[in-house]
Amino acid sequence: MKNIWRHYLLLSFFFLRWISFCCETTANTCLDDTSSLPSSTSEIEEEEDYFNNRCSNNSNATYQWDPAGLHPCNIVQMTWKEVKSRFGPEGLPPMYPHPLVILADSSATTTTHNDQQHYRNAHFMELSRKETILDSFPPNFMVTLSSSNSFSEHRRTIPLEQYLHELEEQPQSFPHQRSNETWYLFGETYSDEWKQFLSNYQVPLCHACITEQPESGGVALSFGIGNRGSGVQWHVHGPGFSEAIVGRKHWVLYKDKPNFHKDQTSRNWMEYNYMSMTPKDRPYECTLDPGDVIYFPNMWWHATINLDPYTAFVSTFTQEHLFV
Repeated sequence: MKNIWRHYLLLSFFFLRWISFCCETTANTCLDDTSSLPSSTSEIEEEEDYFNNRCSNNSNATYQWDPAGLHPCNIVQMTWKEVKSRFGPEGLPPMYPHPLVILADSSATTTTHNDQQHYRNAHFMELSRKETILDSFPPNFMVTLSSSNSFSEHRRTIPLEQYLHELEEQPQSFPHQRSNETWYLFGETYSDEWKQFLSNYQVPLCHACITEQPESGGVALSFGIGNRGSGVQWHVHGPGFSEAIVGRKHWVLYKDKPNFHKDQTSRNWMEYNYMSMTPKDRPYECTLDPGDVIYFPNMWWHATINLDPYTAFVSTFTQEHLFV
């Protein structure tokens, strides 16, 4: 019976990730939220003119929303000490209804023999750095990237080393780029090599996360790497957590579905939609520094934008919503 439930959880997770991938993107197409896919030759020409007029190929352009800048946070923030004080030693309860940012405070550190303080995932942070991550995988280890066009419908399999080299060559994704110009590593990290790598990660403190082996319990882990300006477009799925491991990551969330074009991507949305909104209409948002964790509630719409040239992160998907 235990194995049946385990297989059910894993199949449910893969289904949810497929739904998420239908909205995943990195580089930006230049379509606003009122656009629709062209259905005639004239509409195709009009859409091409729209792209050319709005999104000239100029990486030196000045944009309103700068990933490298400082951004507001209107989400409740706590330390891990405060989480345990409010919710108990097991952490966040199942189906918590509000977004929450948990800061990487000193209470979440461990002390080594020489009294130096380290964050709870300090070892995993070291393994995930651009300079060290290849040491955790065999030579010529292959990774699967998803394209950032409509529904992330294309896949590209290349060596992890090559992907890291491409990030060095193009450290930033811009609003003017077409959606098929950049590839993104996230989600398809389920092989034995990835499981071994992720076994070094300490999951967040929550009721649904309590297990000695996360991959066989009530959570599923997913690892990602992207450049500045890349990210996942608006999508929705079950509850979970995401932690910034290397570099900073910005999150935007709505309880209800926001306005966006299905081929529009995160940075384009921030540049053309977000910047035209009044403050009261803008989403919940916050930037995660390394070690910070965000909790996203069940079925809340969210999108992400990586803020540094090399950004690594881990998402922890919990499964308690399947039993409500």
